[in-house]
Amino acid sequence: MGIKTFTAELPKALVPFAIKYSKKQKEHRCTAMELINSDISKTKKNQELQKFGFNKRQANSLLIDIDGKIGSARECREAHIETIEDKINSAQEQITEWEKKLSKLAYPCCRVKRNQFKSRQHELRFKIHHKRRYVIAQHGKVAKLKEAPIEVNFGTEFNFPLVGSQGESNGNQICQYDYKKKSLKIRVPVEWESEFGKYVTANLEFPYGQDCIEAALMRRAVNKKSLETIPASKGESLTWRLFYKNNRWYIAVSVEVTEVPIQSKPVRYGCIGVDLNPGVIGWCYVDYNGNPVAKGQYELNLHSRRSGQVEAELSDRIKRLILLAQLYGCAIVIENLSFAAKKKRMKEEGRRYARMLNYFAYSRFNEILQTQARNKGIQVIKVNPAYTSLIGLTKFMRLYGMSSDTAAGMVIARRAMRLSESVPTHVALPAVMVASRHVWASWHRINKSLKSLRRHEYFNQQALTAHLSNYSKDVEPVEVGTSDVTRVEEFGESPNCSPELAVKVGR
Repeated sequence: MGIKTFTAELPKALVPFAIKYSKKQKEHRCTAMELINSDISKTKKNQELQKFGFNKRQANSLLIDIDGKIGSARECREAHIETIEDKINSAQEQITEWEKKLSKLAYPCCRVKRNQFKSRQHELRFKIHHKRRYVIAQHGKVAKLKEAPIEVNFGTEFNFPLVGSQGESNGNQICQYDYKKKSLKIRVPVEWESEFGKYVTANLEFPYGQDCIEAALMRRAVNKKSLETIPASKGESLTWRLFYKNNRWYIAVSVEVTEVPIQSKPVRYGCIGVDLNPGVIGWCYVDYNGNPVAKGQYELNLHSRRSGQVEAELSDRIKRLILLAQLYGCAIVIENLSFAAKKKRMKEEGRRYARMLNYFAYSRFNEILQTQARNKGIQVIKVNPAYTSLIGLTKFMRLYGMSSDTAAGMVIARRAMRLSESVPTHVALPAVMVASRHVWASWHRINKSLKSLRRHEYFNQQALTAHLSNYSKDVEPVEVGTSDVTRVEEFGESPNCSPELAVKVGR
């Protein structure tokens, strides 16, 4: 079961009541927040709000809404403090690195200027000084945030919820929707009954999601506490929200909907691997033997785009991937990536790297893909991203004439199918092979050897051999039987080895 929200334009007959009720709620939001932060019981909090003309259900709806916003504000404050503390740790690591470099440099005798600096030592001292100032400023921010009171954003004036509960008629006692007559009625506060009557009613039909709302109202449920069966029209709770946007009033309802059953075949019969890059999406369909059947690319241009434009372009590309998955009747496989830690180090990595991370909308891509795939019954699988690009470059790019992103997509699909990732013979030199360990230990060495290699040089066997042979100069070969790491029988499983070997991502 998932929750969906459907929106329609508010009938004009309800607009006067919506304007007046939203102003009334605005007047008592601060009072409700003070009551929530107090130590009195929930019953007394509700009774205090009833003194201002709300009935019991309306007061409860306001308290639930304000309580949720206070909880959200506290979570955002904690996340903000955690982000700043991580930035401080990153800056201190950078200071330590610069101090080590400075200690190894001899005192300069020449007076040749390097940019605006007299020497390399002068440049490092300048950077360390200003990085320390940055750390002190961030410490001050954290101290102020911890002492400052929580600030809650209530939103616009014309915006209020009507929260429902399980067991109430039509899922909400103060805002009831009759799906047979397609009509909505809202309970009016007692002090306004002479003006509006006991209820304000209007005809309402949603342009999208009407069937989901009707199904929720007809669905039965079981009370979690008493385990009693709740009859239809009382089984599911419906939460309504009225808001003003772009010179119009709208009404939205949130309901639980049944998920579409999975239509795609099990992953062992084939799947589509997707590799997302800042400028292109590469995909590859792999059959049950692990061989590529079809491949392709979708270009992305997210640079200097607004959030709406980014979402529209990602939605268009994802729609094409969903159509491919429906055509082949298979699942979609993506990498399980997280850039939270890297984004906290953007200030130390440089402008170009920070700009690339900022426009790399992986989290939004993942959200849209999950939503569209869930609606179509397509399974989305996430796999470990370790060495996917490296394996694609060295093993499949030259073999099948692929681009680097489509080759990585093939590796992603094969990893979901639990297929082998053994090192190919043309790069399996003794200098980089590790005996009695998981295959990722060898890929770790290959990644370190080929890190400076350009993409087109992977087609040159001499360049590959030269870079791989140089690895033996710095690293001693590992003898058979000296490893204390558990041997993994199946290459697709996560190895029980050092995090340096198993977790680090090779790109």
